[in-house]
Amino acid sequence: MAAGCAAAALALGGAAPALGVSRSAARAADPCPDARAALLAFNASRAWTVAGTKGLGVTIGVIGAPDRVAEAVCAARALAPEATVRGGSASGAIVVVADPSVDPASVAGDALVVAAAGDTSGPMPARPQGIVNVAAADASGAPLSTSSYGPAVTMGAYGNDTATASGYVAALAAILRAGHGNWPARQVVAQEAGSINPVSGNPHTDQLGFGIIQPVQAVSLPPVDPATLPGFEAMFPADQPPRTAPASPRSQPATSAASTGAPSTETGSAPSASATPQLTPSSAPAEGPTDSAQQWPTNPLPTAGPSNVGQAAASKGSGGGGVSPVLFIGLLVLGGGGGYVLWQRRRQPQAAPVKPESEWEAPTGPRHSGYSPPDE
Repeated sequence: MAAGCAAAALALGGAAPALGVSRSAARAADPCPDARAALLAFNASRAWTVAGTKGLGVTIGVIGAPDRVAEAVCAARALAPEATVRGGSASGAIVVVADPSVDPASVAGDALVVAAAGDTSGPMPARPQGIVNVAAADASGAPLSTSSYGPAVTMGAYGNDTATASGYVAALAAILRAGHGNWPARQVVAQEAGSINPVSGNPHTDQLGFGIIQPVQAVSLPPVDPATLPGFEAMFPADQPPRTAPASPRSQPATSAASTGAPSTETGSAPSASATPQLTPSSAPAEGPTDSAQQWPTNPLPTAGPSNVGQAAASKGSGGGGVSPVLFIGLLVLGGGGGYVLWQRRRQPQAAPVKPESEWEAPTGPRHSGYSPPDE
C-alpha cells in the first residue's frame, strides 16, 4: 500500500478511464491517480518550505470502506509525507471519514473530523456541527458532477472523488497543526477556509463551501479570525464540547468490509484489492499515541488576525501581563530628565528689568551743569 501510494505520488496525473471501465475499477487499479497533478496545483513544495514542516508528529486516522480509505490515505501521505497516516484507525489528532458508510458523529473525542461529503451527485447527508465536510473539484476548479452538495459543505479540494479530496484537506490540517501547537482545531479549520481568498473574501456555496484549499496561503497568512467568515460560527461553534458518542458498530467498517469482501455502501464503488491487506484485523494499526501532538488545545486564540503576532510578542516580553518593565523605566527617565531641566532653569540668576527709553533719567554732574572751562 505504501509503495503503491509512493509510486502514485511520483507518477503523472492519472488519465481518464477508457470507455467501458467503471470509476470503481479505475480506483481499484490506482487508488491515488491524481496525486502528482494535485501536488502541482497546490504548490506543495512551496507550502512545505514556508511552513517548515510536512506534518511531522501528527497522526491522521482514516476510516470507511476499503477502496475509499485507500484513496484518502494516499492523498494524505502525498501532501503531508511526514505525518503518520493510519488506514482503518479512528485515533489521532485528525480522523478522516472517507465515505458516508460511517457516521462522522460516531467518532468520539476531540479529534478534528474531516468527512467526505459523498459522491451521490445529490444532497449531502445531515451531519452535526464541528465536522469538516469536503467536496471534490476537478483540475479547472469546478465541482465534480458526482460530488454531493449542501449548505454544510465546508471546503473543497482536488480529487477524483470526495474521499481523495478529504485526504488533502486532512493533510493540510496536519501541516498547520504541526506548525502551530497552540492552535485549537477550530482555528486550523478557519485558517484553511479563510485563506482561500483572503483579499476579497470567498462566498460560501453549497458545492464547494468556502472554496478549494490553498496550502501556500494557509501557511503564509497570520491567524485568520473565524468571526470574519460568514456562517462559520454556525458550523464550528467556539464553545462546542468534544464528541462523547460511543463508538458505533459502523465506526470500523473498513476492517469488516475487508475481511468479508463486502462492497462500499455508496453507489458505484467497489472494494480495492490493493487496500484489503492493509485493513485486515491482523494488520490493523494499533491505537495512536496520546502525546501532545495528538491533543488539541481547548482555549481559542485571544484575538485572531494580524495583531495576534504582535500581542503574543508583547505578552512574552512583559512576563505574563501588566506594565512592561522597559516602559516603566523609560517613563522614570523621562520624568527625571524633565524635572532636572526645570530645576536648572530656576537656579539661573534673573536679568534686571530694563526701563523703556521714555523713563530714562537725565544725567547730572559737572559735565552736564552748563559750566564751560575758560580757554587757556
